[in-house]
Amino acid sequence: MDRRIQCVRSIHARQASGAVRGSSPQATEAQTHAAMYDGGRAPAGRLRPTHCRTTQSRILPMNRIAVRNPRTRLGSLALALLLGALLMLPAAPAAAQADTDTVPTFNLDSLVVSVLGTPVRFGRSPYPISVLGESDLRIGKTGMFLEEALQSLPGVQVQNRFNYAVGERISIRGFGSRAQFGVRGIQVVIDGIPATLADGQSTLDHLDIASLGRVEALRGPASAMYGNASGGVLRFETEMPAGTPVREEFTTVGGSDGLLRLQSLTSGTVGDASYLISLDRLEYDGFRKFANGANTGDAFGAARRRHANARLVQPMGGGQLGITMNYFDLDSENPGSLTRAQFNADPTQIAPTYNTFKTGKDVNQGQLGLTWGGPVAGLTAEAAVYGVTRDFSNPLPNDVVDLDRRAGGGRLTLGRSTTSGSTGIDLLAGVEYDLQDDDRREYTNSGGLPNTLTQNQTESVKSTGAFFQASLSLMDRVSIVAGARYDHATFKVTDLFPVTARVDENDSGSRDMDKFSPTIGVHVAAAPGIGLYANYATSFETPTTVELGNRANASGGFNPDLDPMTGETLEAGARGTLLDRVSYEVSLFRTNLENELIAYENVNVLTYYQNAGKTRRTGAEAIVRARLLDFVTGQVSYSRTNAEFVEYVDLKGLDFSGNKVPGLSPQQLQGSLRFTRAGWYLDLGAEYTDEVPVNDRNCLVALVAGACPASAGGARQDGFTRAYTLVGVRVGGTGVQLGRFEITPFAGLQNLMDERYMSSVTVNAFGGRFYEPGPGRTLYVGGTLAVSR
Repeated sequence: MDRRIQCVRSIHARQASGAVRGSSPQATEAQTHAAMYDGGRAPAGRLRPTHCRTTQSRILPMNRIAVRNPRTRLGSLALALLLGALLMLPAAPAAAQADTDTVPTFNLDSLVVSVLGTPVRFGRSPYPISVLGESDLRIGKTGMFLEEALQSLPGVQVQNRFNYAVGERISIRGFGSRAQFGVRGIQVVIDGIPATLADGQSTLDHLDIASLGRVEALRGPASAMYGNASGGVLRFETEMPAGTPVREEFTTVGGSDGLLRLQSLTSGTVGDASYLISLDRLEYDGFRKFANGANTGDAFGAARRRHANARLVQPMGGGQLGITMNYFDLDSENPGSLTRAQFNADPTQIAPTYNTFKTGKDVNQGQLGLTWGGPVAGLTAEAAVYGVTRDFSNPLPNDVVDLDRRAGGGRLTLGRSTTSGSTGIDLLAGVEYDLQDDDRREYTNSGGLPNTLTQNQTESVKSTGAFFQASLSLMDRVSIVAGARYDHATFKVTDLFPVTARVDENDSGSRDMDKFSPTIGVHVAAAPGIGLYANYATSFETPTTVELGNRANASGGFNPDLDPMTGETLEAGARGTLLDRVSYEVSLFRTNLENELIAYENVNVLTYYQNAGKTRRTGAEAIVRARLLDFVTGQVSYSRTNAEFVEYVDLKGLDFSGNKVPGLSPQQLQGSLRFTRAGWYLDLGAEYTDEVPVNDRNCLVALVAGACPASAGGARQDGFTRAYTLVGVRVGGTGVQLGRFEITPFAGLQNLMDERYMSSVTVNAFGGRFYEPGPGRTLYVGGTLAVSR
């Protein structure tokens, strides 16, 4: 058995005997991985599992920090200069590598990941996986948006709408790009508890970004392991608790557009138990403003959020019990998307329709989750159960949606590992059950308040899955992972609206959807420091209850013509290291999809969905990390995804075959440099985002035949956003010690070039309102005061 995998498993065994303090097997494993990734170092006051320590260099990707558009040439020049500096700086002399505590080296095999279900060495994975540690996710960042944390991942696009009412659009290789709000097409797990509901939608409102410790991203379809809506996987883990009985951290961040975030984080280890309690308050006015009228110049787009997150881990029953509790309350305004003319005139203005109907979102949610992991009858068992309650009010143009949700589920996996000579086998089998019950009522909108009831129905989803996975290691050179899963989902709607009060009939009904999903991947250690991999994976994605329930004619019930999306992916890639100072990964993929779900808006600004016939995505991803000098690290990542309709005739008979699939940027290029000296750091970063198609026509004018005109009346008519480059800088300290106190100051300047850009799009929006603007140049300043007892 591999020594590093064995090391991780020995932690589980020691947990059972109480020899290792900390969290559940999954959490303590994550702590070990973080220590490996960070060269065995951990933040002050944190648990440091040195029994598995290796030297592993870390490259801290730069926060995406912005740029504006008549000056795109200037922004592109800045990006070119940054990337040129990264590639041209000489490597440090060999003598500097003698002290690995000062200059960590790269060792991909020292990092162990868990997103595949069983511990796998990062350098031997047959699937594309990215890992971010605590410093990558949080150092010098505001903790406001997930985009700050994930923007360095190749293949992962986070379109930050700077609008808490609809959230950030997250997509992995295009899966999730259709989401008008929330997250679609991606499985999300937080501290071992699913954040993806039975119908496939994920909500990240309750994610405590400011206390994240680790993220693992599986970039590509994973339905064989995770079931419905698994075009990719994001696995989040809360930071490690302090190794002392009590450590208190107080963080304050203030900045442009009325930003104020306050956080109290208390954690510690007492005996064999560890705990973490985070309390967070956010106030944000937003940058969108009234363009005219009595409130001209006043902000609209504000958000007020209160969040509490707690985690307790202690030994129980020969294993480790983890208890996670969180609650949040969010009140936010939605300034809406703009037409191109409105954007060109003033990108900070709010859409007049959204002001009329006082659009926004008011939601509160509570969640409780339990995890347990340990040995059972010679097997390794992991179990999780959770429950969610969510109350939601959502004023939209013309309508107000009032929804009460109750959801929950459970998951059980059993695993066994055996070795024979140089051959190792890991077997994993499990079952999963999730349920979801929604009480949905819709009213006419009267100035943001509900008026006449137009829809009243209950919606329920029950999802069941069973899966099996086998991992085979041959002579420490060949790794094979194969698995399969069967999923069945039942959607049921009960129409409670009186038939006599409507012209239509009772819309009650049900839908059943199921799928068998196989996968297989192979990795070969071709030479020292070089690994080659290939995989075949499948995807299965049902429509969510919202997508089934929103019909073009605004009637109740579920859309009987909307089918699940299915797909197959072939991929090949390589990863490795050079001179122990550079790591790289390159991958090529091709995905064929049937029945892709496409969003539309009708005249009442109601979003509804239909299936496209067939689509194809081909792409490439690359990332290079390097330690250029003792005090300089750098990173470059590139993603290209060519997504197009292969066969697609819409309900009006228009043929869009050959057009680009909307909502997805075909190219992204990111680069960053970090300079560190005597406990201080300076980060420089830039990101280029290519133009994004906004609708299926790829054109702003209605077409009967022929190509889209380049312009009409002097205005652009092509259905794409402008490409843009964002540049930024961060500076801060890694911890200034003043007696028992530790002070960590930081500051950042975002959108350094004050770029005018479209940060996201509303796909197939009615009336040409496709464009969601990003803010101009912004500044933030913050700091953390910590004390341990």
